Amino acid sequence: MKRKSGLLWFIFLLILNSCVSFEKFSIEVYKPSGLNLAPNIKKIALVSRNLKYANDTLQNYQVRNHRLIKDKIRFNSDSLAIKTCLDSLSGQLLTQNRFDSVWILPVNTFPRNQVKEIRPATNEWYKSIAEKTGTDALILLDMFSCFYSQNNDDSNPTANVVTSNIWTVYGIKEQRIIDRFTQVDTLYWDRLDENGQYQKIRIPDKKSAISLAAGVIGENYAKHILPAWARVDRTIMQSSDPEFQKATKLAQNNKWEEASAIWQNYADSKSKLKKVTALYNLALASEMNGNIDQAIGLTDQAAKVSSGLFLSSENEAVRKYSAVLYQRKNEINKLNKQNETR
Repeated sequence: MKRKSGLLWFIFLLILNSCVSFEKFSIEVYKPSGLNLAPNIKKIALVSRNLKYANDTLQNYQVRNHRLIKDKIRFNSDSLAIKTCLDSLSGQLLTQNRFDSVWILPVNTFPRNQVKEIRPATNEWYKSIAEKTGTDALILLDMFSCFYSQNNDDSNPTANVVTSNIWTVYGIKEQRIIDRFTQVDTLYWDRLDENGQYQKIRIPDKKSAISLAAGVIGENYAKHILPAWARVDRTIMQSSDPEFQKATKLAQNNKWEEASAIWQNYADSKSKLKKVTALYNLALASEMNGNIDQAIGLTDQAAKVSSGLFLSSENEAVRKYSAVLYQRKNEINKLNKQNETR
């Protein structure tokens, strides 16, 4: 009986020390581009090579209610998608005033060519286009492929477009390819809003969906070329203590200084649970105020406090957030270097 009582007491202690929850919220952060173009690149030409994999034969098909069917009305979805994609990319590249000009070659400049592999062209081919356009770099959409599916379920009809693309950036001064990028994405539609509530909206047909998806693809690829804002998630560590709940509400209303004043009262608490909760949230507040180094220091403290058996879940949350902060610090350093070279 004593052993059993001891085990129950041990479980009770674990429960007492595991009464935190997490409140998720979203923020926008400025992220560096994947590619750092040289400052002397001011004029760009966007070119579709119009290549297509030989085994990509479903252009005139779609999936409807889990069945592959042929389109009743045919249209050139590739040309539509490529034009929309390049127009969208051009618009995004011009918004930051990084380039003096962005010129789009007509989509039908090069005829569609079905190939087994998507390989780079010759240097002479790239040079020829560069001379004709008078640009500093070429951004080439080597291949664009998409496929539409829909489900007409009365309760919640859905549709999606799967896209696959290959991009190349050719530097005129370098006289070589300076970047190759493969982009795969899926765009979904249903009748639920961001909160999962039903709303009556029209599910797009194939032509509309492909056009919408292509525009998103152009926008997303622009983030590979230039820094851009991105939405990310963060979480507040919540406790059952009324003061912590008050601080959470303040933080959710963007009153970080007032929330921090409450958390600071528990930063030296004798209760490890309250202490780690306070330190974690103070780190979060530091990030919101733009002080990444201070945030990292606070998560280091929280990791030490939460080490051990009883706060394992809290320790895991702290370490995950610490990894996010280190990644964010690297992004900021990269952003600063990119700004120096512009």
